[in-house]
Amino acid sequence: MRIIAARSFRWSAPTNFNDPFDHQVGFFLDLDDHEFARHLTTSIERIVFTDAPVGTGASLEFTHLLLQLRAIRDRLRRADVLAELHASSLATAANLRSGIDNFNATIQSHLLHSRVFCVAERPDNIVMWSHYADEHRGVVFHLACSDALDNRLLAARRVTYADSFIAFPNAEEYAMHLTGERPLDFVALSWNMALTKHLDWSYEREWRVHIPLLQAPGGSGYSTYEEPAEVFASIYLGCRMASAQVEAILSAANQHLPHTKVYRAVRSTKSFSLVFEPVYET
Repeated sequence: MRIIAARSFRWSAPTNFNDPFDHQVGFFLDLDDHEFARHLTTSIERIVFTDAPVGTGASLEFTHLLLQLRAIRDRLRRADVLAELHASSLATAANLRSGIDNFNATIQSHLLHSRVFCVAERPDNIVMWSHYADEHRGVVFHLACSDALDNRLLAARRVTYADSFIAFPNAEEYAMHLTGERPLDFVALSWNMALTKHLDWSYEREWRVHIPLLQAPGGSGYSTYEEPAEVFASIYLGCRMASAQVEAILSAANQHLPHTKVYRAVRSTKSFSLVFEPVYET
């Protein structure tokens, strides 16, 4: 009733979600130190001793150093340089392994300081009705997503379901990222932490919109955002909803969302499914 009257939804902080892993998965490192050192040494060798194109790596200072070495490569003893590079690459691998937990914690702290709105693809999922709509006594809102409305749902992204955390880039990929030969978009990769859930949740077929709070305080863990009336395409009422509640919601919809259609779920007589029938004023 409050959603209909205010045409608003409550967005939650991920820490309020029922899944303790939500927004708190991280990169897991499956990287052999010696393999990584070999790839990093090879990448540096290409940059210093050939004219291979190079972009900006993980560190602008490191990339600049490699280009300085390239400028004086004719005065360098290649075998000695590669031996030193390999030793340094092994040290880099060790530091990466010890720092991955801190890296994950930093990304997760930023992702958790946010508001998230979760939606599902289907209005007729019986298990979803049981878990999230008061055991079929609640309501499902069908929301429109249109370029003309320019509403927040346009930013929704599909959740990925997996049985493990997110794999850190492999040895060759990360080595070439460090040198700038093939930079990775770690911002995009880190967003996967907010969009990955265990396979057991796949029945939800979830999409979500994520709004970072940036410097704003977390407050109560909830924020309310209003939507245009046109976003409310239709309202579905549970098959167990009491008749008095049906009438009350229908009256509120007629007052605040007069162009929104209202349907009531009915159990199918042929299969384990729901049928939605229009609700009319009495």
